[in-house]
Amino acid sequence: MLISLSGLMWGTGCEKSGQTAQSQTGVSEKDLENSTADVSTAEQSAMDADQAQTERVTYQSGMEIGAIPMPFEVSDVTGPNKGKTLCYRCLYGERPVVGIFVRELDAPTTMLIKKIDSEVATHQDEKLAAFVVMLTDTPVDVKRDLEKIASENQIKHVPLTVYEGTAGPPGYNIKQDASVNVMMWEGVVIANRAWQAGQLKPEEIREVIADTRLIVH
Repeated sequence: MLISLSGLMWGTGCEKSGQTAQSQTGVSEKDLENSTADVSTAEQSAMDADQAQTERVTYQSGMEIGAIPMPFEVSDVTGPNKGKTLCYRCLYGERPVVGIFVRELDAPTTMLIKKIDSEVATHQDEKLAAFVVMLTDTPVDVKRDLEKIASENQIKHVPLTVYEGTAGPPGYNIKQDASVNVMMWEGVVIANRAWQAGQLKPEEIREVIADTRLIVH
Protein backbone atom coordinates (compact mmCIF):
# COMPACT_ATOMS: atom_id res chain seq x y z
CA MET A 1 0.00 0.00 0.00
CA LEU A 2 1.36 3.43 -0.98
CA ILE A 3 0.00 6.73 0.26
CA SER A 4 1.37 9.83 -1.42
CA LEU A 5 3.08 12.28 0.89
CA SER A 6 1.48 15.07 -1.13
CA GLY A 7 -1.78 14.14 0.58
CA LEU A 8 -0.15 14.28 3.98
CA MET A 9 1.53 17.57 3.10
CA TRP A 10 -1.87 19.06 2.20
CA GLY A 11 -2.93 18.41 5.76
CA THR A 12 0.27 19.86 7.21
CA GLY A 13 0.19 23.05 5.14
CA CYS A 14 2.84 22.53 2.46
CA GLU A 15 0.32 23.01 -0.34
CA LYS A 16 -0.45 26.48 1.02
CA SER A 17 3.10 27.61 0.29
CA GLY A 18 2.61 27.06 -3.44
CA GLN A 19 5.79 24.97 -3.56
CA THR A 20 5.89 21.59 -5.28
CA ALA A 21 7.72 18.58 -3.91
CA GLN A 22 10.42 17.33 -6.26
CA SER A 23 9.42 13.68 -6.01
CA GLN A 24 6.09 11.91 -5.81
CA THR A 25 7.05 8.33 -5.08
CA GLY A 26 4.85 7.97 -1.99
CA VAL A 27 5.46 7.00 1.62
CA SER A 28 5.95 3.29 2.07
CA GLU A 29 3.68 1.22 4.29
CA LYS A 30 6.66 0.52 6.54
CA ASP A 31 7.18 4.24 7.11
CA LEU A 32 3.53 4.74 7.94
CA GLU A 33 3.55 1.80 10.33
CA ASN A 34 6.55 3.29 12.11
CA SER A 35 4.59 6.54 12.61
CA THR A 36 1.66 4.91 14.37
CA ALA A 37 1.33 4.02 18.02
CA ASP A 38 0.41 0.38 17.45
CA VAL A 39 3.71 -0.84 16.06
CA SER A 40 4.13 -4.46 17.08
CA THR A 41 6.87 -5.50 19.48
CA ALA A 42 8.68 -7.41 16.77
CA GLU A 43 8.60 -4.47 14.35
CA GLN A 44 9.75 -2.05 17.03
CA SER A 45 12.61 -4.36 18.03
CA ALA A 46 13.75 -4.60 14.42
CA MET A 47 13.67 -0.82 14.05
CA ASP A 48 15.57 -0.31 17.29
CA ALA A 49 18.18 -2.86 16.24
CA ASP A 50 18.72 -1.04 12.97
CA GLN A 51 19.26 2.29 14.73
CA ALA A 52 21.42 0.68 17.40
CA GLN A 53 24.06 -0.08 14.79
CA THR A 54 24.90 3.62 14.60
CA GLU A 55 23.38 5.01 17.77
CA ARG A 56 25.16 6.16 20.91
CA VAL A 57 22.69 8.80 22.07
CA THR A 58 22.79 10.22 25.59
CA TYR A 59 21.07 13.59 25.04
CA GLN A 60 17.51 13.79 23.71
CA SER A 61 16.05 16.63 21.66
CA GLY A 62 13.90 16.96 18.57
CA MET A 63 11.15 14.86 17.03
CA GLU A 64 10.53 11.23 17.87
CA ILE A 65 11.26 8.48 15.39
CA GLY A 66 8.21 8.02 13.16
CA ALA A 67 6.99 11.62 13.51
CA ILE A 68 6.00 13.57 10.41
CA PRO A 69 8.02 16.80 10.01
CA MET A 70 5.81 19.85 9.65
CA PRO A 71 6.36 22.63 7.09
CA PHE A 72 8.12 25.83 8.11
CA GLU A 73 9.72 28.72 6.27
CA VAL A 74 13.31 29.91 6.43
CA SER A 75 15.31 32.72 4.92
CA ASP A 76 17.88 31.24 2.55
CA VAL A 77 21.38 32.69 2.83
CA THR A 78 23.40 30.49 0.43
CA GLY A 79 22.81 28.26 -2.58
CA PRO A 80 20.45 28.53 -5.57
CA ASN A 81 17.63 30.01 -3.48
CA LYS A 82 19.77 32.66 -1.80
CA GLY A 83 17.69 35.64 -0.71
CA LYS A 84 14.38 33.78 -0.87
CA THR A 85 11.97 32.83 1.89
CA LEU A 86 10.79 29.26 1.36
CA CYS A 87 9.88 25.93 2.92
CA TYR A 88 12.56 23.29 2.33
CA ARG A 89 10.39 20.71 4.07
CA CYS A 90 7.89 21.25 1.26
CA LEU A 91 10.42 21.70 -1.53
CA TYR A 92 12.24 18.43 -0.81
CA GLY A 93 8.98 16.53 -0.40
CA GLU A 94 9.48 12.77 -0.18
CA ARG A 95 13.22 12.82 -0.79
CA PRO A 96 15.58 11.55 1.93
CA VAL A 97 16.49 14.66 3.91
CA VAL A 98 19.03 15.64 6.55
CA GLY A 99 17.85 18.65 8.55
CA ILE A 100 20.61 20.27 10.62
CA PHE A 101 19.34 22.71 13.24
CA VAL A 102 22.03 24.79 14.95
CA ARG A 103 22.32 27.63 17.41
CA GLU A 104 26.05 28.17 16.94
CA LEU A 105 28.55 27.40 14.20
CA ASP A 106 31.75 26.32 15.90
CA ALA A 107 34.47 24.21 14.26
CA PRO A 108 32.86 20.78 14.97
CA THR A 109 29.49 21.93 13.64
CA THR A 110 31.11 23.33 10.53
CA MET A 111 32.93 20.02 10.02
CA LEU A 112 29.60 18.17 10.35
CA ILE A 113 28.06 20.37 7.67
CA LYS A 114 31.04 19.78 5.36
CA LYS A 115 30.70 16.02 5.79
CA ILE A 116 26.98 16.10 5.06
CA ASP A 117 27.65 18.32 2.03
CA SER A 118 30.01 15.61 0.74
CA GLU A 119 27.38 12.93 1.36
CA VAL A 120 24.77 14.87 -0.60
CA ALA A 121 27.22 15.24 -3.49
CA THR A 122 27.95 11.50 -3.40
CA HIS A 123 24.30 10.46 -3.33
CA GLN A 124 22.82 12.66 -6.03
CA ASP A 125 21.37 9.62 -7.80
CA GLU A 126 19.48 8.71 -4.62
CA LYS A 127 18.24 12.33 -4.40
CA LEU A 128 19.66 12.85 -0.91
CA ALA A 129 19.06 16.43 0.24
CA ALA A 130 20.04 18.49 3.27
CA PHE A 131 19.73 21.97 4.68
CA VAL A 132 21.07 23.87 7.69
CA VAL A 133 18.79 26.01 9.85
CA MET A 134 20.35 28.60 12.13
CA LEU A 135 17.95 29.32 14.99
CA THR A 136 18.39 32.91 16.06
CA ASP A 137 16.54 35.98 17.32
CA THR A 138 18.81 38.23 15.23
CA PRO A 139 18.82 36.76 11.69
CA VAL A 140 20.37 39.81 10.06
CA ASP A 141 23.42 39.54 12.30
CA VAL A 142 24.24 35.92 11.37
CA LYS A 143 23.71 35.98 7.61
CA ARG A 144 27.16 37.32 6.85
CA ASP A 145 28.71 34.62 9.06
CA LEU A 146 26.79 31.92 7.18
CA GLU A 147 27.95 33.27 3.83
CA LYS A 148 31.56 33.29 5.05
CA ILE A 149 31.36 29.70 6.33
CA ALA A 150 29.86 28.45 3.07
CA SER A 151 32.52 30.24 1.02
CA GLU A 152 35.53 29.27 3.12
CA ASN A 153 34.47 25.62 3.37
CA GLN A 154 33.21 25.18 -0.19
CA ILE A 155 29.75 24.09 0.96
CA LYS A 156 27.94 23.74 -2.36
CA HIS A 157 25.15 21.19 -1.91
CA VAL A 158 23.66 22.15 1.47
CA PRO A 159 21.93 25.54 1.71
CA LEU A 160 22.51 27.52 4.90
CA THR A 161 19.34 29.17 6.11
CA VAL A 162 18.01 31.26 9.00
CA TYR A 163 14.91 30.71 11.12
CA GLU A 164 13.85 33.66 13.24
CA GLY A 165 13.35 32.44 16.79
CA THR A 166 15.72 30.38 18.91
CA ALA A 167 12.91 28.03 19.93
CA GLY A 168 12.83 26.61 16.41
CA PRO A 169 9.86 25.68 14.23
CA PRO A 170 6.70 24.36 15.93
CA GLY A 171 6.54 20.59 16.28
CA TYR A 172 10.29 20.01 15.97
CA ASN A 173 10.72 19.96 19.77
CA ILE A 174 14.27 21.29 19.77
CA LYS A 175 15.40 21.84 23.35
CA GLN A 176 16.61 25.28 24.29
CA ASP A 177 19.99 23.95 25.40
CA ALA A 178 20.59 21.97 22.20
CA SER A 179 23.46 23.44 20.23
CA VAL A 180 23.05 21.03 17.28
CA ASN A 181 20.10 18.81 16.40
CA VAL A 182 20.28 16.58 13.32
CA MET A 183 17.08 14.94 12.14
CA MET A 184 16.80 12.69 9.10
CA TRP A 185 13.54 11.84 7.43
CA GLU A 186 12.06 10.21 4.38
CA GLY A 187 8.42 11.10 4.82
CA VAL A 188 8.76 10.35 8.54
CA VAL A 189 11.68 10.82 10.93
CA ILE A 190 14.15 7.94 10.66
CA ALA A 191 17.04 9.20 12.80
CA ASN A 192 17.58 11.96 15.36
CA ARG A 193 20.69 13.05 17.26
CA ALA A 194 21.39 16.16 19.31
CA TRP A 195 24.21 17.70 21.33
CA GLN A 196 24.62 20.46 23.84
CA ALA A 197 27.42 23.00 23.45
CA GLY A 198 30.82 21.32 23.34
CA GLN A 199 29.45 17.77 23.03
CA LEU A 200 29.85 17.23 19.29
CA LYS A 201 33.01 15.16 18.78
CA PRO A 202 34.57 13.52 15.69
CA GLU A 203 33.15 10.12 16.63
CA GLU A 204 29.65 11.63 16.82
CA ILE A 205 30.11 13.17 13.38
CA ARG A 206 31.06 9.75 12.00
CA GLU A 207 27.89 8.29 13.52
CA VAL A 208 25.75 10.96 11.87
CA ILE A 209 27.30 10.12 8.50
CA ALA A 210 26.61 6.43 9.18
CA ASP A 211 22.98 7.29 9.91
CA THR A 212 22.50 8.48 6.32
CA ARG A 213 22.46 4.85 5.21
CA LEU A 214 19.07 4.60 6.95
CA ILE A 215 17.54 6.99 4.40
CA VAL A 216 19.70 6.39 1.29
CA HIS A 217 18.65 3.26 -0.58
